[in-house]
Amino acid sequence: MNRRDFFKSAFSMGVGLVGASALKPLYANDEMKEFRGPDVPDVDAIKVSERCYSIPAMGPHPTPENFGMFSNPGFIVTSEGVVVVDTGSSVQIGEMILRQIKKVTDKPVVKVINTHFHGDHWLGNHAFVEANPNVEILSHQDCITTLKNGADKFWFDFMQSNTNNKITGTVITLPNKTFAGGEEFTLGDTTFKIHHFGKVHTSSDIAVEVKNDKTIFMGDMVMRRVANMEDGSYLGSIKALDAVSKMDLKNIIPMHGTPDDMKLILEGKEFMETIYNNVAELYDEGLSDFEMKPIISEKPFMQNVASKWPGYDSAIGKFIVVAIKEVEQNMF
Repeated sequence: MNRRDFFKSAFSMGVGLVGASALKPLYANDEMKEFRGPDVPDVDAIKVSERCYSIPAMGPHPTPENFGMFSNPGFIVTSEGVVVVDTGSSVQIGEMILRQIKKVTDKPVVKVINTHFHGDHWLGNHAFVEANPNVEILSHQDCITTLKNGADKFWFDFMQSNTNNKITGTVITLPNKTFAGGEEFTLGDTTFKIHHFGKVHTSSDIAVEVKNDKTIFMGDMVMRRVANMEDGSYLGSIKALDAVSKMDLKNIIPMHGTPDDMKLILEGKEFMETIYNNVAELYDEGLSDFEMKPIISEKPFMQNVASKWPGYDSAIGKFIVVAIKEVEQNMF
């Protein structure tokens, strides 16, 4: 069997070459390009502030129709180059991000930052290494550790499954440098500050503040979407969002939902407080999760605000279950 027939056979059986080295891309020659997923259509970047841009998601959840483009990658244009915040769910999305950057500036990408380990925030790293093998890709150490412990393969498989294999060709490419939180650095005319508040949406969350623009990229620490909370903490989220609410900011850029002002932070904090505080009270009364759900759903904030967010109906029950676990953990 020649090499072409071998790869056709492998892919027809659903065999993914996930374990391949990121140093040698899967489609390193024209023959291999036959076995990659389709290109992602261009989504123009939205200018949020003088330096900061956000590329809107194509939907609230990963599907074959949106190619897994369900988060909002962002970038900051400085006088010395571009800093990218999150790279999407695939090499194809990463390539699309690079095309949008080129519409805005001819400056090179000098840093990539992954806000946490969920796959829609780092699987596109491959495209940036393809464009520049020496590019810095930074995250919190917990992000790298979690990915190396098996989350990398989990998230690749998750995105493949939910997109009907449209991320094929993506090589798992992990961050190569770390932030601990608290770092402040300058690139040309732009000053950045990195924030790590502890366990929020995950243990590895970092936020990227662009001080000149009074703008912050929040990752998934706040969003107008009811999604995955199983890796996070309600109390950690409340504490983090309270800290951000006291910062001098004009623009909040979430990775799900649209950019906004401080209202987004305040709504996110109230959402977490409404669930956690009510769960703690109802737990003391001996109620089960399915008994709690209608009571919490009747709260004014849930009815008037949160119930309109994508994922509310399908995920609110799970959010309550996760809150119960955290209440129980905090009892001891």
